[in-house]
Amino acid sequence: MTTKAIILKKQNTNEYDQLVDCYTEDFGKITAIAKSILKPGSIQALHLDTFNLVEFELVGGSASWRMPIITGAQTANSYVGIKSSTAKTAVAYFFIEAIDKMVFENDKDDKLWCFLITFFSELNKNDASPGILLRQGQSRLLDILGYLPEVNSCKSCNDKIDTETFGAFNHALGGIVCKRCFLDGQGGILISQEDFSLLNLNYNNGTKDYRRSVLDGMFEYVSGGKFSSLELMSVIK
Repeated sequence: MTTKAIILKKQNTNEYDQLVDCYTEDFGKITAIAKSILKPGSIQALHLDTFNLVEFELVGGSASWRMPIITGAQTANSYVGIKSSTAKTAVAYFFIEAIDKMVFENDKDDKLWCFLITFFSELNKNDASPGILLRQGQSRLLDILGYLPEVNSCKSCNDKIDTETFGAFNHALGGIVCKRCFLDGQGGILISQEDFSLLNLNYNNGTKDYRRSVLDGMFEYVSGGKFSSLELMSVIK
């Protein structure tokens, strides 16, 4: 079957083959094998580059133990604008990491597919601001994956929360606590005005730098590990 996919990562296997992790339009996240891709002159090697949007055919893989084989790969978009910028590459790498760590295999999600294609297209534009797109994309992805926390009321006292009363994000409670509960000892990670707006899916505000955000902590908490891409962004000026 022919499908489109975003290439997430690759790993060498056997002498000339590679395992290719990708997020596909028709099957969700899968791992397939690219035969002889490491041989000199391999045409598929030019197309199955990380971040690329490609179209290919999957052969075999009907048995539970058999991995599908990628054939006839053709690049639909190589996102040159992303790959030519260190900052954009780091941002794209974050979302590749998020999909790899937080999304189950063989679970098709049309909203997630549309998000990836739209986000990479926006990030690829010459006038794109990677810092702003990072934060907007993080809140959108948390929403799609079902991890966006409750922001309308305090998770401790249930009082309504607004721009004057929000305090901190409490991982244990799974949401925001108001200033009063935070000061009373509930604890949490202090939230900036920008983060609060993004958690409300309000994208009018944004920052161009890469200072640590509560959104970063949410991804690491849910996935259970650190993100290498966030460490890279911490040194980008």
